[in-house]
Amino acid sequence: MSWGERSALHRTAKLLLDRGIAKTPQEAVGWLNNRVLQVAVGRGIAASPAAVAALGTVINTGSRVFLGGVRVRISSDEHLTTAWAHDLSVADFVRRYGGSVVEELSPDYPTIRILDEDAVGGPVATLVWNGWSAGVLVDEAFATVGQNPVAGVLAGALGVSEMFQHVLGAIMPGRRSVGVSLWMPGTDWRSPEGAGPDLEYLPSKFWILGLGHLGQALAWTVGFLPYADRSALEIGLFDFDRVEEGNLATQLLTTRRDLGRRKTRIVGDQLEALGMRTRLVERAFDGSFIPNQSGKTEQIEPIVAFAGFDKVAPRAFLDVFDYAVDAGLGVGEDYLDSLVRTFPGTRTAAELFGAATEATGRPLGTAYQAEVERLVATGVERAAAQCGMLEIAGVSVGASFVGAAVSCLVISDALRCLHGGVRVSSIGFDLRNPNSIQTGTQSDEWRAIPAHTRASS
Repeated sequence: MSWGERSALHRTAKLLLDRGIAKTPQEAVGWLNNRVLQVAVGRGIAASPAAVAALGTVINTGSRVFLGGVRVRISSDEHLTTAWAHDLSVADFVRRYGGSVVEELSPDYPTIRILDEDAVGGPVATLVWNGWSAGVLVDEAFATVGQNPVAGVLAGALGVSEMFQHVLGAIMPGRRSVGVSLWMPGTDWRSPEGAGPDLEYLPSKFWILGLGHLGQALAWTVGFLPYADRSALEIGLFDFDRVEEGNLATQLLTTRRDLGRRKTRIVGDQLEALGMRTRLVERAFDGSFIPNQSGKTEQIEPIVAFAGFDKVAPRAFLDVFDYAVDAGLGVGEDYLDSLVRTFPGTRTAAELFGAATEATGRPLGTAYQAEVERLVATGVERAAAQCGMLEIAGVSVGASFVGAAVSCLVISDALRCLHGGVRVSSIGFDLRNPNSIQTGTQSDEWRAIPAHTRASS
């Protein structure tokens, strides 16, 4: 059985190869095809932007890892007006992002509840939020209040993460309650202080650097922000790459019809359909780029950036911005890890990343080595077989819900700045234990978001 092309390898299925759960990419995808996620949606979702963001994120991320389908039971097929769901019914919203609508739920599959109190499944978890706090509860009650959609995105990502880890055989996910305060990272997410203030201000001019896994998750989360006037928002999109089949597993604004298209065009088209303005740069981000700050108003470029690079080298050049947030996602078995850094901070980007090198590959795992031996037995030279497997083994593991969760941490740093919140230089976040967040202290240098606008009331 052929292993196929490196570019077509499903980024989440690769985790099963690395763990020895599957022996071939086809077997790994088959394993995912047998996993189903269920969602129970209660009444009143149309009145809650946070709930709409949670549902959309569950469907969009869940359908990329639970390849057997995301099956949604709807209590009321309400008309939605929020962001990516604008002018859609709940059922149409579910279908647009990869789910299916069902009449009944099965007790055999994991179930996520959103504004619902009556659902079956194995296990069942409830998504909750309070202002800037988001969580997943099992056998507990918690008042779900507030309309911060970023908390909704985070709740959705946490819910899918817990259920996916559960079906992979982890002991605690699906049986525990977890949560995060985006207002006070690292503190008790259920405390009144963790809820933070209402959203009043939003950044109005910024770059998204890199439009892969994390970059598209950033665009997804930005799309839910409650701008009073979306035309006042300008987003610079910086990437040179085109979509390949393996990207479909992790990139939230990409579908099969986008194969071969430039990522800038895909993301730009969708953000502009929401009423936002975009500018596209289709080249590598390196030391030659400096944001233009002179000339006519329309020529002035953003000096705020959210970075979603999958390589180390471009990060060294983030000092050209007045304010930047960078996030790195884990690789291999550490795919649930992430590290968020803000600039200016205790160290410059050049100091942190200038001498850094890319991680080297690990020794070939059992499944890869077995394929080498199979190829050699068919007459392929060992060196060629080994080289090919090293290339495939070097593909990064990724799960769509990881980027969605981390995008909330990145964007919330800017939102905290605009609302006078806590400043941190770094956030260490691991979805194996979301309740435990490691934060670094920020320097005394004041960080401002130069261009911002008001949120809708």
